[in-house]
Amino acid sequence: MNIFAKIKNEHHFTEGEKIFAEYILNHPRDIVQCDVQDIAKKSYVSVSTIYRVVEKLGLSGFNQLKVQVSLQLDNYSHKDKEVDYNYPFQKHDTHHQIMEKMSSLYDQTIRSTIELIDLKVFLKVIQALYNANHIIIFSSIGNYFMAECFQQNMLELGLRIDVAKERYYQHWYAHSCQKGDVVMLISYAGRTPHMNEIVQILKEKGVTMILISSTIEIPFAKDVDYHLYFSPYEDSEEKIASFSSRISLQYLLDCIYASYFNRDYEKNLESRLKHYTD
Repeated sequence: MNIFAKIKNEHHFTEGEKIFAEYILNHPRDIVQCDVQDIAKKSYVSVSTIYRVVEKLGLSGFNQLKVQVSLQLDNYSHKDKEVDYNYPFQKHDTHHQIMEKMSSLYDQTIRSTIELIDLKVFLKVIQALYNANHIIIFSSIGNYFMAECFQQNMLELGLRIDVAKERYYQHWYAHSCQKGDVVMLISYAGRTPHMNEIVQILKEKGVTMILISSTIEIPFAKDVDYHLYFSPYEDSEEKIASFSSRISLQYLLDCIYASYFNRDYEKNLESRLKHYTD
């Protein structure tokens, strides 16, 4: 995950640690150019606070923070900031302006999604799906269509994969799951009331769980095996539509499918070509 995205989406900083986290975001070049003592003075926090932030970011030391910031600084500095995720176009925009702004929204959303991907976790997700006896997707209402598109792609590779939509079916699928199955939970904010109960059932059964959500803190996230994120920058209520989150989720699911396909590229390609030529 991009270091700047990781800082923005860390939910467990203390007040003092938040001050230093904001300093990194607002003065990244200082982090690269100064030593830890100078940074402590400039940011008005203690050296121990800096090291606590470094530890919470999963880094081995201040020098690794400097390296990460340095590697990603140019991309961060030039990142588009003009696109409003909730209101990407305005009342008096022409059709052409709307199309241009939607194109910028797509670009910015996909870039932010890439920044949120932890490649080590992503690879473990692909391996878990590859080893699964049965894949079941539990999706919130707004994401059914994309879950079904993903299901269709995976079915055409010969996998056992189902999408459980209504609460009734999710409840019984959870009870019928066995160790060796993989459940994908798709939810923007994890607010579906019965989802926590389902997660506890699956946990007791030893079922592998993959959560795909925004970076909003979700109570049951600690109980899943793997957690992938899609773009979290929309307001859950005040927006024209869920443009960004749906683009982000679709991109992430397509990347999962493509990476799975690539594990047995020739075999999967032959299977798809045969399916469409028979």
